[in-house]
Amino acid sequence: MKKIAIALSLLLITIVSANAQNGFGVKGGLNFNSMSDIKVDDLKTSINGKTGFHAGVLYRMKLPLGFALQPELLYTQKGSSIDTGIQDVDIEMKMHYLQLPVNLQWGVDLMLFRPFLMISPYIGYAIAKGSDLKNVEWNNLNKFQYGIGLGAGLDIWKFQVTGRYCWDLGKVSDFDWGSVSSAIKNGNGKNRGFELSIAFIF
Repeated sequence: MKKIAIALSLLLITIVSANAQNGFGVKGGLNFNSMSDIKVDDLKTSINGKTGFHAGVLYRMKLPLGFALQPELLYTQKGSSIDTGIQDVDIEMKMHYLQLPVNLQWGVDLMLFRPFLMISPYIGYAIAKGSDLKNVEWNNLNKFQYGIGLGAGLDIWKFQVTGRYCWDLGKVSDFDWGSVSSAIKNGNGKNRGFELSIAFIF
């Protein structure tokens, strides 16, 4: 009787694990971003990270040999805070994007959970800008973005927890950064940073 119970339990775990491999899901999390390649000529001025969030939908598809493909459609906030050195005067270089990452995962299915590594090329399109960029014309901003992310994750039943570091390969704008702050000498303003996410897959 005990052996039958163990066998049925293993069979149930296998079925649940197999069914959890494919499906649609919802996802949300936090972004810890900063802009790189910006030079300042004022020691009082610094480029600081900015915390934003992302949310959206996904579809996970199981592939052979431990691989899985997971495209996502996310609303995401990216940007930096420029500390001008003047009390209570900070400039938020925030942009809002629709982003499409395609995650290629490789992991080991351990029945109850699945750890994996992933590489995530992505493209994005700017749909809004922060209030401190309101005087910058849209034709001076690069709406189209692209980049790549590297990270890892863990599937536990229908939940998925992931962390990845993302590099935007396209710069935010071609405008004169001195028009935003006189302390900025020059820069490309490429967003990069860490994303921490949790998803539920139906």
